[in-house]
Amino acid sequence: MKICILHIGHSEPGAVSAHRPSPERFRTALAPHLPTADWTTISAVLDDLPDPEAFDAYLITGGKYSVFEDLDWQHRFLEFITTLIKQEIPLIGICYGHQAIAKVIGGTVERSPKGYGVGLMPVNVVAETDWSTVSDTPLMLHAMHQDQVTSVPEGAEIFLSSDFCPISGFSYGTSVLAIQQHPDFTAALNRDLIEKRIDRIGQSTASEALASLSGRDDTEASVAWMAKFLQSALSRRFASAG
Repeated sequence: MKICILHIGHSEPGAVSAHRPSPERFRTALAPHLPTADWTTISAVLDDLPDPEAFDAYLITGGKYSVFEDLDWQHRFLEFITTLIKQEIPLIGICYGHQAIAKVIGGTVERSPKGYGVGLMPVNVVAETDWSTVSDTPLMLHAMHQDQVTSVPEGAEIFLSSDFCPISGFSYGTSVLAIQQHPDFTAALNRDLIEKRIDRIGQSTASEALASLSGRDDTEASVAWMAKFLQSALSRRFASAG
């Protein structure tokens, strides 16, 4: 099982962080669920994009960019996502990746008038899927975003929703999974990001978000969704290949 992480974030020269980069966080979280996976990381911003068939599945990370920015790399990248979806190659998008997939399939992404969604926020599983089970109790998942998906086209199935972000997660066909929240985050990472961005987030929102980080954290549930989705999607893909 060859999985390519398409990295949207990248460090500026000389930058130092106390936290592991996003691709490493995803690999570490998913490895216990996918012990035979072979991982490769490619920067969607800085590197050449691969032949779509070079990998069995792809995972798009979060990043600082907005999908409605006019960026040369992003135009190429959205075309690449279109190809992956047309060829039904299993694809997961997280945060930025969630929004990029929505844009490619004809959805709408907007800057939320509600401001930033940050900290551990309640999210509801609203549809039964191969990877998730409906529950009356919201899950507390890490968030860090101002843009959000506000509509998806026919054929996209919403399975994750919240008051702040009604389209928090959706699937498209059997080969695409998109989640707004961050399965790769820890409380320490979220705290540092909130404190770094407090001027943009606003003191009131930041204070509430920081307080949330000492509460229940259901991140492992969202990691399990990703793993189960990949196992299911790849099983179908390998079966159809003969």
